[in-house]
Amino acid sequence: MTKNRLKYYFTLFFLAAICILGVFLLFLQGCLKDNAAALSENTSASQNAADDNVSVSSSELPRYEGFVNDFTGTIGSEWLLKTEALVKDVEAKTSCEIGVAVIDSLGGTTIEDYAFKLFNQWGIGKAGKDNGVLLLVSMDEHQLRIEVGYDLEQVITDLEAKSIIDNVIVPAFKQSEYGPGIYNGVAAIANIIYEKTAGGDSPVEYEKIAAPKRPFIDTWGFPFLIVFANVAPWLAIGLVVLSRFIRSYIREHKCPKCKRIGLVVTKKWLIMPTYTSFGRQEVTSICKYCDYYEKTTVTVPMKYRGSSSGFYSNSSSPSGFHSSSSSSSHSNSSFGGGSSGGGGASGSW
Repeated sequence: MTKNRLKYYFTLFFLAAICILGVFLLFLQGCLKDNAAALSENTSASQNAADDNVSVSSSELPRYEGFVNDFTGTIGSEWLLKTEALVKDVEAKTSCEIGVAVIDSLGGTTIEDYAFKLFNQWGIGKAGKDNGVLLLVSMDEHQLRIEVGYDLEQVITDLEAKSIIDNVIVPAFKQSEYGPGIYNGVAAIANIIYEKTAGGDSPVEYEKIAAPKRPFIDTWGFPFLIVFANVAPWLAIGLVVLSRFIRSYIREHKCPKCKRIGLVVTKKWLIMPTYTSFGRQEVTSICKYCDYYEKTTVTVPMKYRGSSSGFYSNSSSPSGFHSSSSSSSHSNSSFGGGSSGGGGASGSW
């Protein structure tokens, strides 16, 4: 083998090594971001656990002035009125009551404790029926919770409440679209109530929120640009994709009861997602090795067009709106005296 040929092969190997190293660094960067996010969540959870002995008193809870209350001045009056109208429509058709509270801080307690006490203090839902739902948002802690009354716990399960938070509200909040996020969250709650208690009443349409625009260089990073100029790194990319697929497959098909990889998951569309409304899927999980069986219904995010499709955000509020100590959409709305048993789900953004 000639010296020039050795030099040629060495150059190819060197370039391939640089590209593979770049892909590895990109992958490592993503892992570090995930670990940092997980560490942040764990730290927050530890702080919440440490504050479990801190309890908010009834005198410290805000008083409602309507079904939808913003005590921070974050939500524009347009969205307050629009959400209030939706809540009143749900009450008129089903007698179920939905309360919304946007607060500055939890005051050192957990969002679960705060939501439970605020729900019962306000008496959301009809007395004797306990058919109320509370959507609580704490701006300082970036936490939110859907608290469900006794009678609606079989209608809005903990999994469905968590699905609404993760797939409907949090994506909007991450773009600072708080008004549309709250409205869409209430609409998702209303649609479940309509579907299960009102004989399939016409679903409420969701407000369109523009898909987040992410620059190419922020999404893939500079090392990925080198990949397109070489052949060897595609092997590394394939290995990364394959490893993620295997981990995802194991995570999805691992039986929570016997811990074996034998879970058969089938998904059935109940409502297909569109560009204006969310979808719903029925997910059935059956284990081949034990008697584990589970059937749940999850909310599926709506479809998004590209950034040039003309989709836009409707989150703008009228200029000149200023909040004092609290903002409410209507002063004559009142709750019926219901109570909560602690059901629901929490999340953060």
